Amino acid sequence: MDTIYIIMLQIELSKKYKSGSAAEIIRDAILSGEISGEIAQNEFADSLGVSRIPVREALIILEYSGLIEKFPNQHVKITDIDSKAIKDIFSDMSLLELEAIKNLSTETLAYLSSIKSQAEFHRELYRNTNSPLRKAFLKIITETYIIFVLEHSDNNNINTVFENLRLSLQDFSMLRAGYAVYAEVLASELIYIRRRSNINNAQS
Repeated sequence: MDTIYIIMLQIELSKKYKSGSAAEIIRDAILSGEISGEIAQNEFADSLGVSRIPVREALIILEYSGLIEKFPNQHVKITDIDSKAIKDIFSDMSLLELEAIKNLSTETLAYLSSIKSQAEFHRELYRNTNSPLRKAFLKIITETYIIFVLEHSDNNNINTVFENLRLSLQDFSMLRAGYAVYAEVLASELIYIRRRSNINNAQS
């Protein structure tokens, strides 16, 4: 019940995606576990009801984000995202954000402490990361994985853990412990969202 059948059933018929871009639609379908395996690019276009140009542009973004691998035969392979990979992603995110926070000026750190939006908190961090490679990685994590979890989760525990994290910015030892918990909660929630989606697909 995955690959092209799930695309046709879950994406084409899903009204909740109607205002999203092709990249967002495919991203959400991949992260929720609705599609997997190897798929032809034209099947994406047919399923979304759009021309192939937007799909090609979307696939460039998704390849950059590490969600797909493109082949010369115009096929794409969905990246396998298992529980270990998800935990590793958020663990790496916490380590890199901690390193970024250590290098912030007093003024920027004070501003970061005042940000209550999780999305903006992470965006401010990658904007203020000096290393281009770290900035690119943190931007991908934020705009791909964190945003997806925040948009699809109704778990208030994420907000509570984030608030504790934000209030710990002035104490690095507490912040390190807070990030460990925050990364675990984000990973657990993404794993849960994927399992919930798989159950819903099986019942359809």
